[in-house]
Amino acid sequence: MMVKSTKKKRSHIGLIIFTILLVILLGILGVNYKRFASKQLNPVRDNKVVKKGSPKITKTEKVVGSYRDDQDGAAIVLNENGTGRYVYADKNNPDTNDSLTWRKEGEHYLINLEDRDVTNPLTATLDNNKLVVTGSNGWNTETFQKVNEELNLQQFLNDMHKK
Repeated sequence: MMVKSTKKKRSHIGLIIFTILLVILLGILGVNYKRFASKQLNPVRDNKVVKKGSPKITKTEKVVGSYRDDQDGAAIVLNENGTGRYVYADKNNPDTNDSLTWRKEGEHYLINLEDRDVTNPLTATLDNNKLVVTGSNGWNTETFQKVNEELNLQQFLNDMHKK
């Protein structure tokens, strides 16, 4: 009888050890499966947090507004919806007063004037509230200073002619 009793104890101990090992193995597999599944759902993990004031967001927001170039007698207004106006006080010819569209392209902004004399888009860069607009086909590079208030373009043209 002692032999049967020790055999039963050994089989019970073996069954208990097997059950414990099985639970541990299933726990390890479960943890690894969660890690594997999260990597499959989000294969690129970026530990950097994009803050509300990140450069890409603020640069696009910063360009919206009114700018003036008193030296050349020009002003430009860029609206949030990608539209705007460009004016130029010409002393010898009628003033330029053009509608425009604009969009961000990389680090620059492309400005399309609705003017038959300007056939290629203008390129603008923003640096410390200065908008530098360049173009081709005889376009003079203009440097505009951002103004804090809304700019009345007609009043701006009138003021430029008084100089």
